[in-house]
Formats: sequence, C-alpha cells, structure tokens
Amino acid sequence: MNISSLIVEAEDRINYHRPWLKHYNQETPGNLHYPDKTIYEMLKARAGKDKERIVLEFMGKKTRYKDLLEKVDICARALKEIGVTEHDAVTICMPNTPHAVIMFYAVNKLGAVANMIHPLSAPKEIEFYMENVNSKYIIIGNFSYPNLAKVEGNLQPKKVIVAKVSDFLGKRNSLGFWAMGGRKIPKVNYDENSKLISWKNFIKLGEKSSREVKSSMKCKDGAVVLYTGGTTGIQKGVLLSNHNFNALAIQCLGHMNDANLGQIKHDKMMCILPMFHGFGLAVCVHLPIIVGACTILVPKFDAEIFAEQFSKHKPQYIAGVPTLYEALLRSKKMKKADFSCLKGVFAGGDSVPVDLKKEFDEFIAQRGGKVTMQEGYGLTETVTVSCLIPNKNDKMNSMGIPLPDMIYKVIDPDTGDDLAPGKQGEICISGPTVMMEYYNNPDETDMVLKVHDDGLKWIHTGDLGYMDEDGFFFFKGRIKRMIKSSGYSVFPTQIENIINMHEAVSLSCVIGIPDKYQIEKIKAFIVLKEGYKNNNIVKTEIMDLCNEYLAKWSVPREIEIREELPTTLIGKVDWLKLKNEDAVGI
Repeated sequence: MNISSLIVEAEDRINYHRPWLKHYNQETPGNLHYPDKTIYEMLKARAGKDKERIVLEFMGKKTRYKDLLEKVDICARALKEIGVTEHDAVTICMPNTPHAVIMFYAVNKLGAVANMIHPLSAPKEIEFYMENVNSKYIIIGNFSYPNLAKVEGNLQPKKVIVAKVSDFLGKRNSLGFWAMGGRKIPKVNYDENSKLISWKNFIKLGEKSSREVKSSMKCKDGAVVLYTGGTTGIQKGVLLSNHNFNALAIQCLGHMNDANLGQIKHDKMMCILPMFHGFGLAVCVHLPIIVGACTILVPKFDAEIFAEQFSKHKPQYIAGVPTLYEALLRSKKMKKADFSCLKGVFAGGDSVPVDLKKEFDEFIAQRGGKVTMQEGYGLTETVTVSCLIPNKNDKMNSMGIPLPDMIYKVIDPDTGDDLAPGKQGEICISGPTVMMEYYNNPDETDMVLKVHDDGLKWIHTGDLGYMDEDGFFFFKGRIKRMIKSSGYSVFPTQIENIINMHEAVSLSCVIGIPDKYQIEKIKAFIVLKEGYKNNNIVKTEIMDLCNEYLAKWSVPREIEIREELPTTLIGKVDWLKLKNEDAVGI
C-alpha cells in the first residue's frame, strides 16, 4: 500500500457544488480510493513495508515501525487480559506520549472504541466523558489521576491504567523530567486500590499473555469518540468510524499532491496539537503513520518547547492553532531557527487574522522557508479539517477549497434553499469524513445531520459563510455567536478582522453583552503586541478604524485591553467564557 496506490485517477465531476476541482492539477483526484481497512489494519500494512523506519520520536526516544506494531499487539493482549471486549469503550486521558499512540491502535485492534479526552479535564468532566460512553476502562497520566480519584466512586471503573511520562524516557531524561517538575506529581498508591495498575505492569500482562486478539470490526464501524469544544455550551461526543479517519488521511494526501509527494515517507511531522482533538490525532499522528513518515510527539502545548523541538528535529510539516503561531513570533528560540526544512505549515482550530498570516509568512521567508501558511477549516463532526488553502493560488482571508471528495454548499438558514456564489448563508458539508452520530444523543444528531433531496447526508455546521465564483469559501462567523444589536444582525468575526488590522493588536474577541436599549451592545476584548502600552490613544485609534470600516450598529461600544484572553482546550479564544465572565461582573 504505497502512495500511488492510495490515489487514483480523477473522474470529471465538476458541478455546481464542486467548482474548486479546477484548483487541483490533473494528477490530483476528484475521487479517491479508500482501503477497506480498520485504523489498526492501516498501521499493520505500513509496518509490514517499513519495519526499520522511525515512526515516533518522543523526548529523545525513537520507535521503529516494527517495534510500534509489537507494542500495540502486546497492549491489545493486555487489554483483553483485564477484561476489555469488543465494542467496549476505553477512555484515553493522556497528553501526546507513546502510551496514547499505542493504546489508540490497540483499542482499535480489539474492536473497542477509543474515547479520547483531555488529560487536564476537571473531575466532573472526566465523569461526564466516561458516563457518556459507559466506559469502564481508562488510561490516565499520573499527574491527572487525582482528578479521576475524586469521581472514581461514582464511575466504578473496572480497571485504571496509570501512565508516567518517564515510562518512555531514558535514565538521563527521566532524571531531568523529575528535576523539572516530575517530583511534584503526587505518588499513586496502588496497594489501596485493586483497580489500579501501572503502565509497566499492564504491559507485562500482555507480554505474558497467549491470548489471540481478533475482532469483527469493519471499516465502516464506529471506532473513536471525540468531543466538541463546547463553544455552544453543550459538550457532545462525536462518533467517528475507521473509514472517517482513513478517508481524511488519504484526502490530505490528495490535497498535498505535488513533486514532493513521493518523498513524504522520509518526512517528519510535529505533533503539538493534542491527540484528544481530531487535528492532532488524525492529521499529525494517523496520517504520517499510514504513509511511513515520522511523528514528533510534543507533550505540552508550549511555544518554547515547540521551538526547541523544531530546531532539534527540523520537521517538514507543522500544524497549529493561531494562538500558537502568535506565540512563536515572540519566541527567541524560534527567531534563530532555520525554516528551509519546511514543506507545509497548516493552521486551523480558529480563524487566522490576516495580519498574523502575513507576519508569519514573512517570518518563514526571512529564515529560509519557501512555503506559506495554509489555513484550513473543519469541525470535529468531520474529524477535523475538510477545507484547506491549496498549495498555490492562495486567497487572503479565505478558508480555502474543500479537500478531494468533500462537497460544500451554502444554504439559506431559514428556507434550506441553495444559495448562489457570493450569497452568505449556512455552510453545509457532505463527504466520507462526516460523522456517524453524536454518541447516544439522537436529538442533537437529528438537528445537525440531515439527508437532502440529493440523497446525500449533510452536516449543518451552524457556521455562516459564502463561496466565491472560483469555489473558495469564506467563514463569516457562528450563527449562534451572532449578536442582535438595535435590531441588526452583527457578526463578531467581521469586527475582529477590522480590529486586528491595527498594528498594535495581537488578538481580539468581540461579544455581545445585555443592554437595556440595544438588546445587546458590542464589547471588544484586546491583547496588545509586545512593546505597545494600554492607553487611551490605542483605544481611540481602534475606534476610529471601526468607524471607518463598519456600520454604526457594528462599532464596539466598549473596549477592554487585557494581558491575555481565555482559551479553550485546543487554544481557541473562548468567547463564551468571556461572555459568562462579563455576565457575572468578573
């Protein structure tokens, strides 16, 4: 299963919803071949071809494909030994470490469902995530275990596997980790809880086991549950199939089709995006693994750690959210880095301000890089990215063109009618990465997944946007984030784009707050760039800019400058938290 066998010749299917195919070259498909395999089978197929190639690098520790496959098989036997059966849900509450990768593929081999959650989840969040899928098994970092312990009595798990970062560190790095903060992690008392088992003892069960691990899981079966970011205030588990994950990886290959495609197996991908999120799990881990490339696991979302790992490994591909790239611009280590190694820089998770993209593109070019940032758009309901700026023909402020085999359209939110290019409405998506359902939540599923008159299943994203005549899509904001001010519909993203034009602004977020006369008045939160001071001059200039570009009812009535803005678990600006803070007068 090499690259060329994954991508087949295109059929000519350019129609009203697919004008963007002209932006792919003649070798790039409009239809792709998707192997009839599970997630684990994709790993096994690649490991059979590239046994000696390095697949993972973690804090100086390198893992070859043959060793990864062996560890996955041992882990699957260990899962069977502790009682996990097909269709059970196993919760993975880990940062980006080899444990998480091994467990993810082992759970899939067994035919169980991987329930991916944030390692810093609060106790009640862990309780919700595990109860949502009736999970009775969990692997969790020792630093996170105290949070699980607080709700363990409510959950009654059958087995808790406790992992340590030092499990995969050499003696020297283990001592360094202990000195840098590992010593502060509370010790886990295994004697007091028979349900607890350390990672090392868990793996020993698999090494001693003679059990055969078989599964009836098929390509189209549910394999992974990821959680929506909660920006609407409602957490939902998104059930995704093996096919969803494999299809996304192959679509990304199709999108990347260029002179370097055949060399991708020699490349490295930086994985700082968390594995509990589709971007990190599908694009930064599963994609490199199935093509024979190497993933560099970065366990902590930190610009300085990223910069250090970047300089050390010289990766060909990096992916991140806008807040990461903003931080990298201020990193002294990153300013000294050589960017000539790069073949791709991808941004997603939130809209990228135009000035940030321009500044980072210049930052890359000044350090020998020959690529530009490619912004994408996606949602957990399609695993992650489903629309991306093409390798060439970039359009500023666009979220790009749909990946091969993904179909986008814009509809009138009230009537459901298709809208012509240039008309703003709700973005709807169809294609092979569309989720199966919200896990155990048919009402929410029916609100979002709908079969249209064309017979296709469409995701109603709740996002506003439009398509231009060339097939490029533009994001304008969340329908639920829309502000009603003096009877007018106001879209915060539009205002943020104007505010971000000011040279002093690093980051902005606009919300609506209750107002006696206007229903909602517009308030802007701003973080200034390094070297700029919080003063009335800056605020006045920003207001002048807004008055110049925005209708009167869209101009902020209040500006608050902060040192930083709250972010969601994956680094998006958490506008809902700002709204809640303002409501209680924080």
